[in-house]
Amino acid sequence: MEAEDMTWGPEAWKRLGDAIRDDRIRQGITSREELAERVKRQGGSVTSRSIGDLERGLHRSTGKKPRTLEPTVAALGWPYGASDRILNGEEPAVVLRQEVRPEAEQASGREAVLEALPQVYAFSRQVAALGGDPDLRDQFDDLAHRLVRSIPVGGPQGRFGLAAYRPHAPGEGPADDDAERIREFFESGDPSAG
Repeated sequence: MEAEDMTWGPEAWKRLGDAIRDDRIRQGITSREELAERVKRQGGSVTSRSIGDLERGLHRSTGKKPRTLEPTVAALGWPYGASDRILNGEEPAVVLRQEVRPEAEQASGREAVLEALPQVYAFSRQVAALGGDPDLRDQFDDLAHRLVRSIPVGGPQGRFGLAAYRPHAPGEGPADDDAERIREFFESGDPSAG
């Protein structure tokens, strides 16, 4: 049975409608009229009312997809087949290649950089383990650390905070300069030191 001939239940149409509305809003398209204009600029024909029907999850009893569906999602930039995948139960954020993370796990820009930093250090250690110059590894790590420190912050994040994020390979112990960074932080009395 081809996708055009499938019959989906109300839950599937509601999931798709929510995804269309959420993506429209996420893209800053504030009204259905604005989206209808975008569809028209791309050569399609759709009214704001039909977009409203799609967003509310109103489905057709014929089992066929409304002819306005594909031009609408194409105007949102959805990949071909995305609407079928969502109708078939796939998570819209996954289908639309949006990262799915619980709110509690979402990081600010600085936190995201700090979360990525261990991977940078792991990379440099891997290169050194394969015979790369250990002095260059240390320079690379130092530059990565300095680059992150250059991000403006409001609070005691300095070098002490970064030392906690540096990975230590099993049996390797902390990097030689971690202890120095921590000592400097406490001796300076300045929470922004580092």
